[in-house]
Order: sequence, then structure tokens, then C-alpha cells
Amino acid sequence: MTLPRRPLIVALWGAVLLPALPAIADSQLTVGPRAVQNLVATQLFAHAGRWYLIDDGGCHTYLESPRTQLQNDRLVLHAHLTSRLGQDVGGSCVGADLASNVTLSGRLRGGGHTLVLEDIRIDRIDDDTTRSALALALQVDPTLLPRSAALDVSAFVRRDVLPAGDSPARMEDFQVLGITTRPDAVSIHFDVRLSAP
Repeated sequence: MTLPRRPLIVALWGAVLLPALPAIADSQLTVGPRAVQNLVATQLFAHAGRWYLIDDGGCHTYLESPRTQLQNDRLVLHAHLTSRLGQDVGGSCVGADLASNVTLSGRLRGGGHTLVLEDIRIDRIDDDTTRSALALALQVDPTLLPRSAALDVSAFVRRDVLPAGDSPARMEDFQVLGITTRPDAVSIHFDVRLSAP
């Protein structure tokens, strides 16, 4: 993760020293590939390293072992998919066990204090049986897989960007104004309001 150090630090501490001023306009945070990977892994894969796409009793579909990649306007996610597709009968899933390496992608956009991964699509499924079964399941019910997911940028900024330790600064508000997705980073334009006792 690279930060434009001087402008960001001056902007953040300016807000601490002058808490009565309005939000700082249009600061920029540049989040590199490792930080994006960490953000996705800790927020989307928060259930013992899994992101549950379907969790319906015994029937489930989840992703694990995520590896992210940035492309122009899209976040690409390589992962391992494990699925038990079928019908829930008395808490057990009557159906087929499927597994495959998959590639998904989505467009990133900003909104409020989050990055929204939207237009999620499956770009590749390595295993032919899994590909056929998921295609059939999605024909029957296109809403089985989520079309969007949210990443809380304000939590990331609180944990990984703001100074730690004895700093009295507290983030009161964080608003994403816009983002640009490049192959080397996600550039987040934001307003932030900090306060100190």
C-alpha cells in the first residue's frame, strides 16, 4: 500500500488540530495489491477463511484460498470453490458435492464508507462437472450467487492507516467520493472528519 505521505498526514492531522472545520475535501488513499488482498481476505473471507455464497442448511457453496488481482476497472478473484448443491431435506443436503478452482471478477465503485464490488460474475471454472452444475443451478435461480459485496474502507483506515498507540485522534466520518481501479492499485478519493479530546 502506498500513501501520498505528506498530503495525507497533513490533511489527517489538520483535521485533528482543527476539529471544528468541515470535512477535509478530496484526500486520496492509494491501496496497492497486497492491501487489496488483505482487505478482501479479512472482510469477505471472514468465516474461518471462507466466503459463503450459499449457506442454506446442509446445502452450501463457499470460496476459500483467495488471491486477488487488479485489472482496469475490475477486481479479479482467484479462489477454490467447494459446493454441496441440492435440496435441503431435514437439515441435510441431498445433492452433489462439487469442487473446482474458479475465477470471479467484479467492478469496484465507492459509496458511503464502503467499496462495493458489483457486477460479480464467474469468469472461469476449471472443472467441467462443476461448471455444468453451477450453470444449471443459476438458470433455475439466478439469485443463488451474490451480484455484489461490500468492503468497509473506514474499518481498514481505522486499523491500518491512522496512527496507532497513544494518538488521541478518532475518526468521526469517512466518505468515499470516488475510486479508480488500475492494474497496480485502487485509488480512493475520500473526505474524512477526525476529532481529538
